Amino acid sequence: MHPAPLPVAEACLSLPDFLARLADLIEAQDAQGALALLTGEPELARQHPVAANSLGYLLLQAERPGEAEPWFRAALALKPDYAAAFAGLGMAMIGTGATTAALPMFEKAVTLNPEDASSWYHRGALLADRGQAALAEMSLEQALRLNPDYHLALLKKGHLYEAAGRFNEAVQLSARALQLAPDDAACWTLFGDIMQKLGRLDQAIEAYDQGLSLSAGDFYCLCNKAQALEKQGHGPQALALARQALAKRPDNIDALLLTGNLERDHGDRQAARACFLKAASQGPARHYRAISGEASVKALMLFAPFAGNTPYEDLVEGANFDADLLIALPEARYDTAGIGEDADVVVNLVSDLDLSSDVLASVEVLAESFGRPIINHPARIFGTDRASIARRLQDVSHAVMPMTRRIEAAELKEAAESLALPVILRHAGTHGGDRMELLDTADAVKAFAEEAADASLYLTDYVDYASADGFFRKYRWVFVGEEILPYHLAIGDGWKVHHAATRMKDEAWMRDEELDFLNNPGRYFSADAMAALDEIRRRIGLDYFGIDCGLDRQGRVVVFEVNASMLVHERNFGFEYKNPHVRRIKQAFEGLLRRKAGMED
Repeated sequence: MHPAPLPVAEACLSLPDFLARLADLIEAQDAQGALALLTGEPELARQHPVAANSLGYLLLQAERPGEAEPWFRAALALKPDYAAAFAGLGMAMIGTGATTAALPMFEKAVTLNPEDASSWYHRGALLADRGQAALAEMSLEQALRLNPDYHLALLKKGHLYEAAGRFNEAVQLSARALQLAPDDAACWTLFGDIMQKLGRLDQAIEAYDQGLSLSAGDFYCLCNKAQALEKQGHGPQALALARQALAKRPDNIDALLLTGNLERDHGDRQAARACFLKAASQGPARHYRAISGEASVKALMLFAPFAGNTPYEDLVEGANFDADLLIALPEARYDTAGIGEDADVVVNLVSDLDLSSDVLASVEVLAESFGRPIINHPARIFGTDRASIARRLQDVSHAVMPMTRRIEAAELKEAAESLALPVILRHAGTHGGDRMELLDTADAVKAFAEEAADASLYLTDYVDYASADGFFRKYRWVFVGEEILPYHLAIGDGWKVHHAATRMKDEAWMRDEELDFLNNPGRYFSADAMAALDEIRRRIGLDYFGIDCGLDRQGRVVVFEVNASMLVHERNFGFEYKNPHVRRIKQAFEGLLRRKAGMED
């Protein structure tokens, strides 16, 4: 008896038959069949660029980027100008985390095939992730020119505009993306992010919830909803979501920092420290890239999560320098040679002595270990607490520096009857008027001390700085190197003035006066007052810091606060006239980086 004949094996296929069968399967949209054919005939697949390229894309669809990469390389070995293979190789590299190597692949793809919207999109997305916003926008616009309904390109461009504060345009892009892909959680995330930036937290949370209803456990919806909830004061709910996000991606820097911040703010310093240490072990936690793509200078910024730091986000956003942010912890170990090898200058962000005295020495050691010039050297932060500042500036000509001393709450209760009233009391380490009161009776002082329990406090003499019209004016200047630049004027009805809490949004004359101050500060600060500011700059000795001050009726500078912890930002809704002056400060900061690094300004 003769055995039945064997079926014709796929191995017996000729290359033309193999390619014809592959074409039939692809035309029938039978991805599984095509994948089985190609993986069953690897030698035939290696003989033709279309077959190798097709196998690469099928492996990408199967979420096997590591296996896909060599097939794209095989296709390119057979056909070196194969645009689709360059694009596929780039996508495979993204899938394996090799994003830096992926960008040149898409550069090559769009050069060979400038009509490929997908390659323009991926190029733009990678440029955006590198912080090269202007180049990214151009690439995404090209993708949308070729395919106006490309919702992923709309999303990425929307995120660029949201990050740049172009909210009206971002909303339009978000709405279009939602119209095209209402079932994509990422579209809802973008809309939520825009609403959160605009302060519309209820709408933001609704958007994140919609995203989570489409994709339960979506990482970005969880993280960003947690941030919105925290801003609303729902700390426990925010922490629960952050922990959930971190469980999904235990090594993700964003999740580690978010959860670490929330754990710290809600009392679990041990859990917070574990998050921050894990983030620090990965090297710089943030990479900010020059908006033009060609950095004028590169800074390494040191940030201590359990200390008070200079607000840095708005200084680096949209800037023309590169910056890496390193989490500074005393117990962390760093590859300082590797981390700082391409840095031109180190920026110490640790700025509030009341909150940072226990880490400043270790930050100083870390900063000096990179062997680069240092802006705001940690050694100069010592002596910038409120009491020390008051002593250092006591005799500045044409300035009034109210005497300030640090006092424990228990000591204050004993001294209450002997104080010259009124006085200002505040908790050490607080800013923005939090836990600060003007008290004019001994009983009120005792009550404040009683409530403060064992806290450290600052006791400051009160100086009446009301203007002749009865309003109180607080001016903020920013010192950048030798420059003294106006930042804002807040006009209030009472002695405790904070820009966001004034009636300035409703009073045109107040806004007009602020704008006039910003444009013509010499009309408000005399030559003597400006000389006083310059003397303060010289005595403090920091490279970058700010002052909040008033003017008494003799035109003297009344000093409220001097430190490097002051906020400078462009989120000035209703006060957009401030933004050119903010940008001037940011440009001056870039110039400071260059000068400190020994470059030409």
